[in-house]
Amino acid sequence: MNFYLENFDKPEVIVSTYYEKDKVIQDLFEGKEGELFFIPSLDENKPHILYFGLGDKEKLTNNLLRNNCAKLLKKIDELKFKNILIEKINFANLEEEVFLKAMVEGLLLTDYDFKKYKSDKDEEKEKNVYIDGFSISNKNDILNEVSNIAKAINNARDMIVEPTNNLYPEELAKRAVEIANESGFKIEVLEEDKIKELGMEAFLTVSKGTNNRPRLIVMEYNNGGDKDFIGLVGKGLTCDTGGYSIKSHEGLKYMKSDMSGAAYVIAIMSSLAKNKCKVNVKAVVATCENVVDGNSYKPGDVVKSMKGKTIEVLNTDAEGRLTLADALHYIIDKQKVSKVIDMATLTGLAGSTFGSLFTPIFSNNDEFYEKFMETAKETGEDFWRMPLDERYRSYIDSDVADIKNTGSAGTITASMFLKEFVDDIPWIHLDIAATAIQWPVVYEYSSKGASGVTVRTIYELINKGV
Repeated sequence: MNFYLENFDKPEVIVSTYYEKDKVIQDLFEGKEGELFFIPSLDENKPHILYFGLGDKEKLTNNLLRNNCAKLLKKIDELKFKNILIEKINFANLEEEVFLKAMVEGLLLTDYDFKKYKSDKDEEKEKNVYIDGFSISNKNDILNEVSNIAKAINNARDMIVEPTNNLYPEELAKRAVEIANESGFKIEVLEEDKIKELGMEAFLTVSKGTNNRPRLIVMEYNNGGDKDFIGLVGKGLTCDTGGYSIKSHEGLKYMKSDMSGAAYVIAIMSSLAKNKCKVNVKAVVATCENVVDGNSYKPGDVVKSMKGKTIEVLNTDAEGRLTLADALHYIIDKQKVSKVIDMATLTGLAGSTFGSLFTPIFSNNDEFYEKFMETAKETGEDFWRMPLDERYRSYIDSDVADIKNTGSAGTITASMFLKEFVDDIPWIHLDIAATAIQWPVVYEYSSKGASGVTVRTIYELINKGV
């Protein structure tokens, strides 16, 4: 999709925006939120008209606008228009910059469809969208920024829906390198011998049953002068069968998406670098497969983490916390970050609690949490704080090791497990198990499957100086 912030004299369709109480076509179009009314042209030399309702002018938010622009694009796709002019824009109670950003986000994030393996896919002509009515001097800068973020999110979506036979640890690392080179951030990929030297036994244990060997992807973007480095960690299981604690038939369908956290971390790094943000960020992805084989780790095994803590494995499908334990310790101890955010499709119980709407958020630092939530209000992404009460610590006590990798109150105890490896630095954990991949879709601009959730919020949080 190509955007032009200017008028255009030969559109196929003109989209005119209206609110409730605007006098347009009485009884046929009332300007209600998401309402669309199409008037076909009877003259081939004149454009069609599409009225676009945004509801109550006083209640418009950037998130309502974003979602309604998604509905608009779906209608345009249904009508198969490729040259579109959006005009008569009234910013209502939103600042012009906020309005532009939300409108473009809604359109770009909706313009995504994974057709790579469709044999009958058509080569569609790109859409050209002209938007008339913005006068701010930095409008093209905003357009470029949003476009870079949307492209990064859509690249992440591609990786998440890619089948496991075509996206394994080596391939994920290869794609990360390609994105780093294109975007302008540093990257190093460590193979198994180097991972062993670091003492990442917990991470390596998960990968014992597969011929596709693990990779540790280490990324750095340094454009913030003497600012502290923020750390990002993403879970990177490219294939998760559950191991000997094998998943259900239904669960196995979606095992390819267990690297969503990794994909979103790469997307955040790409967005920050492409937009030349004045920040310092380091990111780590421990990527591997968890499959069943004679060499696979087993329930009852005890493994040693990079930090030195011993872990009793009671459930081989609670593998993500093993990989994250070593990744978190590595980024804190070796990369010396001042704060860290991890995102992981960690527990199915996250979805049992909130469905696909709210992402559970855990934090050991109230100030860090509050800044995150302030940013989330701006991006329209939904999070809900969960407790890190020390009374839950006993739930991961082990009879034979320092801690065990499972316990009741699963989403909380998984976070208590990770907390053992972050020391006292400000930390946020996002359990994106039910929101990174959405069934049903919650946001209008999300496709069925990968949503892109967390990327915009974390990008904005870091960019404005957390």
